[in-house]
Amino acid sequence: MVFSTAQPLQNKKYKLKQEQHPSLVVQKRAYSCLFIFFTVLFLLLFLSLSFAAQTNSDTNPKFLIVHLDAVSSPNFFQYMDEGYLPHLKEFFGEGNIIKYGLSLFFGGTEMIYPRLKKGLGNEVGESVGWGYYDREKDRVVSDIKTFSHMFSSIPRRARASIIYGIPFFDNLMFLPILNIPQLLDTYGVIELLWFATDATGHALNEKIYLNSIRRFDRYFGRLVKNLNTNEVNIIIYSDHGMSFDNEIYINHVPLIKNVVGDGLRAFLFPNVYLKDINLKDYYAQKIIEETEIDFTFYKKEDNPKYVVGYSTSAKIVFEENEDGRVRYLYEGDDVFDYYKDGYRGQWLTDLEWLSLTRDSKYPAVPPNIFRFLSNKNSGDIILVVNPPKIIHTMLNYSANHHGITNTDLLVPILLRGKELDHLYDREEMWLHTLFTSIPTLSFDNIEPKREKNSLSLWGSASEENNYGFQLSLSPAYRWNVVLRYEQEIGKGWFEYDVYSSYVVRLWAGAGLQYQFEESSLEPFLNSRLQMDFGKIQFNYGGQVNLNNLKEWQENRKEILLRVNDKLSLNWQMPNRFGFTISW
Repeated sequence: MVFSTAQPLQNKKYKLKQEQHPSLVVQKRAYSCLFIFFTVLFLLLFLSLSFAAQTNSDTNPKFLIVHLDAVSSPNFFQYMDEGYLPHLKEFFGEGNIIKYGLSLFFGGTEMIYPRLKKGLGNEVGESVGWGYYDREKDRVVSDIKTFSHMFSSIPRRARASIIYGIPFFDNLMFLPILNIPQLLDTYGVIELLWFATDATGHALNEKIYLNSIRRFDRYFGRLVKNLNTNEVNIIIYSDHGMSFDNEIYINHVPLIKNVVGDGLRAFLFPNVYLKDINLKDYYAQKIIEETEIDFTFYKKEDNPKYVVGYSTSAKIVFEENEDGRVRYLYEGDDVFDYYKDGYRGQWLTDLEWLSLTRDSKYPAVPPNIFRFLSNKNSGDIILVVNPPKIIHTMLNYSANHHGITNTDLLVPILLRGKELDHLYDREEMWLHTLFTSIPTLSFDNIEPKREKNSLSLWGSASEENNYGFQLSLSPAYRWNVVLRYEQEIGKGWFEYDVYSSYVVRLWAGAGLQYQFEESSLEPFLNSRLQMDFGKIQFNYGGQVNLNNLKEWQENRKEILLRVNDKLSLNWQMPNRFGFTISW
């Protein structure tokens, strides 16, 4: 009996030892993995520090370039004089304001913006309006392709500005503006595109249009308080104007089709393409006689240095000499009043034309029209409609900028900064020459060589073993390699920035997950939404294991508060806190 009683006790003890043994093995394995994990982490940390010098240098001058869409000089300075733009007036009082900037005909963002960085005039480049007729391919190039060309010219992270350009969405522009100081540290050259003024001017009314400009003034006033203005060069320009008080609507498409009839190959305002180019003069006069179009212009086929134009009271000639200078002659009325203002038929450069006519209702029309007609995509005849006339659109616009008047094309250029002081004495400037007039401004290679590296540590005071860390190393811009450990799970993955704005970045990637308790290794797909609001960053991530693609798991929810460029406090929601070191 004693034997039989003791035997089960011995077996029980033996079983207990057997049950403890696997857990000890797992624990030892976990410690071994952690040791290897930390060894690799700090090895990578050491290597990344050795390459820290590869990031962008802080020695390059910084530029903030603001595109304030569709504000003419007459309107801008009227609003400023009336006290609507106090922050702009105060800030640029110490710098310079060029009142007589002139944009290119045909006035529009699609015309000027893609040409700005290279300083191209309207005689070259693809755009000649919203769409054109490609003579070589015998087809119409749509406005969609023109928009795509313009959109691709905008920096990748600035393209969300199109969304803020929807009327009243400019109220949300404070979000990207919050991040501009940090973006300037990262890229060195930042473009802020304020498109809402164009949309509100076209589709709504001048009051709402002015409200958008005033909103920009307020946001700009807050922004400069957070900038080191001694090291940032600031440029604000408008790409074209906006003409209000248009009372005469011209349904131009059926008019031109009726006048030109079977002789019309294609018509995309302001360009008329003819089947027979020998009939340019005939149709140019006929359009003036039978429609309310203000001007027609064409370039002679037998003399490409000779442009002829018509209005109801004049025949106009723009002629270019061998030096590239242009002169203006006329029969009938001097419709531009240039001779009244002192012009005497002399040959002038483009800049001399602007200097002479900057206070005219029609600034520098001869070179602007002449260069436009030199573009291979421009029409055989081009049309001009000036306020108070306005062409018909599907949206019934109340304002537009398709003419050659000062409210269509004359724009303000505001400058302040050490790299801009050589322009302070300029009173007039062709807008497309602005960027190329600044030797230290370059749009090449402004992206950093890599993202910031970071090491995050966190823990919970209320729960045991609820701690973790993450090391993120960047081999190149838009790429991160990440190692993370928390709750007995180790992960390693790479991620790539698939979309960015000035507020949002979306990362996607793939990696491996190891669970120490189960000794299991699984591949997974990973995504992360990063949102920046000044000193606050929010990260939300999720993953899906490749062996179960239907089950999406939340794997990251954190808020970081940036103390300085190197240190942030982080909250791993809901109950873990720590810090992040960046370099």
